[in-house]
Amino acid sequence: MRLFTLFLLLAPSVFSQIRPAPASCGPPEIKFDVKPDKSPHAIAQPEPGKALVYIFEEFEDTQGGFIIPTIRVGLNGAWVGATRGASFLSFSVAPGEHHLCANWQSSASQISSQYSLTSFTAESGKVYFFKIAPRVESYHDSGNAWRKDLAPVDHDEANYLIGISSLSASHPHK
Repeated sequence: MRLFTLFLLLAPSVFSQIRPAPASCGPPEIKFDVKPDKSPHAIAQPEPGKALVYIFEEFEDTQGGFIIPTIRVGLNGAWVGATRGASFLSFSVAPGEHHLCANWQSSASQISSQYSLTSFTAESGKVYFFKIAPRVESYHDSGNAWRKDLAPVDHDEANYLIGISSLSASHPHK
């Protein structure tokens, strides 16, 4: 009986920590393997009737090399791929409103339950650029927390980022 009472007392706090994934992300159980393609790349043009989206992960390792984030990228409720470290991915979209999601793929729930979200309206023939910048923020009273902002960037910054980044070849775990 004591165990059951303890469960009832702790259950609200345990269940309140589990947050559902936002609608723009994919299913939380899908995990990606990512391999870098370090050959030079240039910004491409979209296929006819489509827009092209680039997602850059700008990560500066300050932790001695043992933590390199894998960031899953979602579009309209499905994962489109992942980045790992200083890398990028790109994908085509139809014209119209779209919802992006960035989520750190991690076995640690305090990290994997954090999402960065944004939306944009794509126009045929245009190229859109977004950057994810994972980083540690220190708080004097509560330790460290990871942040990963998802924000648009202009063409000049995208040209710079594509020159210093690897293309992410990602596929879901089987």
